[in-house]
Amino acid sequence: MTTHQSASRPTGVGISVGPLAVGALGAMVTVAALIALIVAGLAAADLFPLASTDAQALTDRGVWASTRAWANPLGIVGLAVLFAGAVPYALHNIRTTITYRRDAMTHALPIVLSKGTDS
Repeated sequence: MTTHQSASRPTGVGISVGPLAVGALGAMVTVAALIALIVAGLAAADLFPLASTDAQALTDRGVWASTRAWANPLGIVGLAVLFAGAVPYALHNIRTTITYRRDAMTHALPIVLSKGTDS
Protein backbone atom coordinates (compact mmCIF):
# COMPACT_ATOMS: atom_id res chain seq x y z
CA MET A 1 0.00 0.00 0.00
CA THR A 2 1.50 3.33 -0.98
CA THR A 3 1.18 6.59 0.91
CA HIS A 4 -1.02 8.00 -1.86
CA GLN A 5 -3.61 5.28 -1.34
CA SER A 6 -3.67 5.69 2.45
CA ALA A 7 -4.10 9.45 2.18
CA SER A 8 -7.56 9.17 0.64
CA ARG A 9 -10.09 10.71 2.94
CA PRO A 10 -12.64 8.27 4.37
CA THR A 11 -16.32 9.01 4.01
CA GLY A 12 -17.87 11.04 6.78
CA VAL A 13 -14.67 12.93 7.59
CA GLY A 14 -14.51 16.65 7.05
CA ILE A 15 -17.12 19.34 6.78
CA SER A 16 -20.63 18.06 7.28
CA VAL A 17 -24.01 19.72 6.88
CA GLY A 18 -25.43 18.06 10.01
CA PRO A 19 -24.38 20.70 12.58
CA LEU A 20 -25.63 23.48 10.35
CA ALA A 21 -29.01 21.80 9.83
CA VAL A 22 -29.54 21.09 13.53
CA GLY A 23 -28.34 24.57 14.47
CA ALA A 24 -30.65 26.15 11.91
CA LEU A 25 -33.56 24.10 13.26
CA GLY A 26 -32.88 25.29 16.81
CA ALA A 27 -32.50 28.89 15.67
CA MET A 28 -35.74 28.76 13.64
CA VAL A 29 -37.72 27.37 16.58
CA THR A 30 -36.33 30.05 18.88
CA VAL A 31 -37.06 32.84 16.38
CA ALA A 32 -40.59 31.53 15.82
CA ALA A 33 -41.24 31.67 19.56
CA LEU A 34 -39.80 35.20 19.71
CA ILE A 35 -42.02 36.38 16.85
CA ALA A 36 -45.09 34.83 18.48
CA LEU A 37 -44.29 36.64 21.73
CA ILE A 38 -43.80 39.95 19.93
CA VAL A 39 -47.09 39.66 18.03
CA ALA A 40 -49.04 38.64 21.14
CA GLY A 41 -47.38 41.41 23.14
CA LEU A 42 -48.40 43.99 20.57
CA ALA A 43 -51.95 42.65 20.65
CA ALA A 44 -52.07 42.82 24.45
CA ALA A 45 -50.51 46.29 24.58
CA ASP A 46 -53.78 47.73 23.30
CA LEU A 47 -52.10 50.37 21.17
CA PHE A 48 -55.43 51.71 19.93
CA PRO A 49 -57.63 51.86 23.04
CA LEU A 50 -60.38 53.95 21.42
CA ALA A 51 -60.92 51.32 18.73
CA SER A 52 -61.41 48.42 21.13
CA THR A 53 -63.85 47.61 23.88
CA ASP A 54 -63.07 46.34 27.36
CA ALA A 55 -64.01 42.81 26.30
CA GLN A 56 -61.62 43.02 23.36
CA ALA A 57 -58.81 44.22 25.66
CA LEU A 58 -59.41 41.28 28.01
CA THR A 59 -59.37 38.89 25.05
CA ASP A 60 -56.05 40.38 23.88
CA ARG A 61 -54.57 39.94 27.35
CA GLY A 62 -55.79 36.36 27.36
CA VAL A 63 -54.07 35.77 24.04
CA TRP A 64 -50.90 37.24 25.54
CA ALA A 65 -51.09 34.95 28.58
CA SER A 66 -51.76 31.84 26.53
CA THR A 67 -49.03 32.70 24.03
CA ARG A 68 -46.54 33.14 26.85
CA ALA A 69 -47.60 29.74 28.19
CA TRP A 70 -46.43 27.91 25.03
CA ALA A 71 -43.93 30.30 23.40
CA ASN A 72 -41.51 30.59 26.33
CA PRO A 73 -41.02 26.80 26.63
CA LEU A 74 -40.80 26.57 22.83
CA GLY A 75 -37.95 29.09 22.83
CA ILE A 76 -36.15 27.08 25.49
CA VAL A 77 -36.63 23.91 23.44
CA GLY A 78 -35.16 25.71 20.42
CA LEU A 79 -32.07 26.68 22.40
CA ALA A 80 -31.81 23.15 23.78
CA VAL A 81 -31.90 21.73 20.24
CA LEU A 82 -29.26 24.22 19.19
CA PHE A 83 -26.86 23.47 22.03
CA ALA A 84 -27.62 19.81 22.71
CA GLY A 85 -27.82 18.78 19.06
CA ALA A 86 -25.48 20.92 17.01
CA VAL A 87 -22.56 21.35 19.40
CA PRO A 88 -21.94 17.65 20.17
CA TYR A 89 -22.39 16.77 16.50
CA ALA A 90 -19.84 19.39 15.49
CA LEU A 91 -17.41 18.25 18.20
CA HIS A 92 -17.75 14.66 16.99
CA ASN A 93 -16.95 15.82 13.46
CA ILE A 94 -13.87 17.69 14.73
CA ARG A 95 -12.72 14.63 16.68
CA THR A 96 -13.13 12.40 13.62
CA THR A 97 -11.09 14.79 11.50
CA ILE A 98 -8.32 15.00 14.10
CA THR A 99 -8.24 11.20 14.36
CA TYR A 100 -7.91 10.94 10.59
CA ARG A 101 -5.03 13.43 10.56
CA ARG A 102 -3.33 11.60 13.45
CA ASP A 103 -3.55 8.28 11.64
CA ALA A 104 -2.23 9.80 8.42
CA MET A 105 0.70 11.35 10.27
CA THR A 106 1.62 8.17 12.15
CA HIS A 107 1.60 6.31 8.84
CA ALA A 108 3.61 8.91 6.91
CA LEU A 109 6.12 9.95 9.59
CA PRO A 110 8.38 6.84 9.38
CA ILE A 111 8.50 7.20 5.59
CA VAL A 112 9.42 10.90 5.83
CA LEU A 113 12.09 10.22 8.45
CA SER A 114 13.63 7.37 6.47
CA LYS A 115 13.84 9.54 3.34
CA GLY A 116 15.45 12.33 5.38
CA THR A 117 18.36 10.08 6.44
CA ASP A 118 19.10 9.01 2.85
CA SER A 119 19.93 12.51 1.63
